[in-house]
Amino acid sequence: MNPSQRILLTTSLFLGGISHAAEPITNSIGMKLVPIAPGSFIMGQDGPTSDYFFTKHPEETKLADYDERPAHKVTISQAFHLGATEVTVGQYRLFQPKHQKRAADDEAVTEVSWHEATAFCAWLSKKEGKPYRLPTEAEWEYACRAGTTTLFSSGDALPAGSQKWFRDDNWRPLFFPEGKAMPPEYRVINQAPSLQVAQTPANAWGLHDMHGNVAEWCLDWHGPYEAGEQKDPLGRSDGDFRVFRGGAHSLLSYMLRSANRSAWIPESRSPTTGFRVVLGELSKGKTLPPAAAPMNAQRVSQSVPKIEAQPENVPFFSGPKEFVKMPLDSYGPLYSWHNHSPAVVECPNGDLLATWFSCTMEIGTELCNVASRLRFGSTEWEQASPFFDGPDVNDHGPKLWWDGDKTLFHFARGYAENIVRTSTDNGATWSKPRPIFPQGEVGNQIIRLRDGTLVTSHDSRTTSLIFSKDGGQTWQWNQLTKRESEVRPGGTYGRYPGIHAPLIELADGRLMAFSRNDPLPDQERFGFKLALSFTRDLGKSWQVEASEFPAVTSGQRPVMLRLKEGPILLCSFTDQGLNWKKRQGLDFKAADGSTFKGYGLFAAVSFDEGKTWPVRRLITPGGPQRAVPGTDGRGLFNLSPTMAEPGGYLTATQTRDGRIQLLSSRNHYVFNLAWLKELPTVVKK
Repeated sequence: MNPSQRILLTTSLFLGGISHAAEPITNSIGMKLVPIAPGSFIMGQDGPTSDYFFTKHPEETKLADYDERPAHKVTISQAFHLGATEVTVGQYRLFQPKHQKRAADDEAVTEVSWHEATAFCAWLSKKEGKPYRLPTEAEWEYACRAGTTTLFSSGDALPAGSQKWFRDDNWRPLFFPEGKAMPPEYRVINQAPSLQVAQTPANAWGLHDMHGNVAEWCLDWHGPYEAGEQKDPLGRSDGDFRVFRGGAHSLLSYMLRSANRSAWIPESRSPTTGFRVVLGELSKGKTLPPAAAPMNAQRVSQSVPKIEAQPENVPFFSGPKEFVKMPLDSYGPLYSWHNHSPAVVECPNGDLLATWFSCTMEIGTELCNVASRLRFGSTEWEQASPFFDGPDVNDHGPKLWWDGDKTLFHFARGYAENIVRTSTDNGATWSKPRPIFPQGEVGNQIIRLRDGTLVTSHDSRTTSLIFSKDGGQTWQWNQLTKRESEVRPGGTYGRYPGIHAPLIELADGRLMAFSRNDPLPDQERFGFKLALSFTRDLGKSWQVEASEFPAVTSGQRPVMLRLKEGPILLCSFTDQGLNWKKRQGLDFKAADGSTFKGYGLFAAVSFDEGKTWPVRRLITPGGPQRAVPGTDGRGLFNLSPTMAEPGGYLTATQTRDGRIQLLSSRNHYVFNLAWLKELPTVVKK
């Protein structure tokens, strides 16, 4: 311990105007609280953003996330006591007796929302007759650092064996594959770790588990830092996310640094998030205004234009045009590296709004929902801008839907649950996100059934469909009773095979789904065809068969629409993008009555509720061969009368003018039914 730290520990504390000796306090429920004296520190961390570099160099932990900048001097003017450990299950059960019945009393409490954590503080304040609360984000980091300026309070590395790590965690093989040494702060364990508190060395102020064990709620709304010296900052005055700090077990040490910031919706009950408490009045510090609106939410017209339907019998095609416009070498919150999984919606004002996720890798926590807007009457998509970003949260798989009246919906996967937001002003502002259904990605687009039910596929092991019978206010699902294995054509099962299934309601009331099977054995069982499934009971049971269309795989997602003209549109790919060099293609008809082999993105149209698909057309404008940017930064692809885009996650909507708006992971195509029916001219070599 250095001399300045000793001075801090011997400083008298002043709580509620009463002088107290600088010594720990143990309250009536056995909670130990240690004194934290006033002082100044550098909050945050400067440097380039993180995860892209960190995947290349896992040993490098000196790089900062975008929301940790700028580093700035902060003064904590008021002394307080802080829990030596996170609130334990035993302590929390005095407030909520039935909470976490299977957890040990000395484990850190989890599955507690921010609201429940603050309610516990109010209960404890009343019981003790003293002011208990959550720490501000600045108080938390100040206490965590305990006079240090290093990455962790223990230095620039965690002590060996200090961080728990699941054997079956998805991240471990990626960062530490076989033959690559794991840093000593990690340990491989065969079962869920104990969350027993005070099992790691205390920092200089006597605080345990400030790096790992469980993440900890703070008082603040999350928002960008402000440059310049600050006194007792209180975060933003409003926002979407409450801050939590410290990281949790099984996270990379990078995520456990003193400066690292995380945040999520205050309603979340995560198995990795708990809290610790402050004893002391809240300082009279400054709150900052909410963060400025991003470009996609600025200057949004609220007028509803007169939109005329285009002639149905006149073929129309436009594209491909890039809608993903990212700053070069951008690394947070926009990332030029990986942009994927779009959603698109027509707004009441005629704008097209597209959102997708941007990241360095799909399993990373840096992932951000970004958006771009094609304003009504414009021919160019705007530059991408942030749309929805839970810091250090993998808010994956965004989806958009318009109710046909005034309300837009945005869905995304989050920290421990999926969320929904709504907008009634064309996306200029959005409601606060709220949890609506369990973890697992919304598989494809939302559709509305004839009886008004909203339904979408759900990529999880516990259910196949998510549905709402009250216009999206509440959502339900049918729980699977067993995990399906070796799903085969001709059988009936509790869910559709694979993932990312687009849905269509058929005239007879059944739902039809095409889905992607990734594992090779599953593809083999279906003869390397898209799985085709039907349900009459909102996903309780599915009749499964192999379709006539080729299977797709990683980097590809089909989409399906019920067109305003009546038929069903399916867009997919002739070949698996990962095996493009061995492509087989499909047969298509040419204008001269011949057939030709076509490759890549195609459309099929059914006029008899999916029984047959007589119209098939490659999605390409024809003309001379040219190179076009492909999906997800994978380079160029050759576009010609017989070659279309080889991959991408597809999303589509049909706008009020009758035109079909189709997006891949990078490109925007516009066409109509008349163009799909038109046979292309193909010049034979």
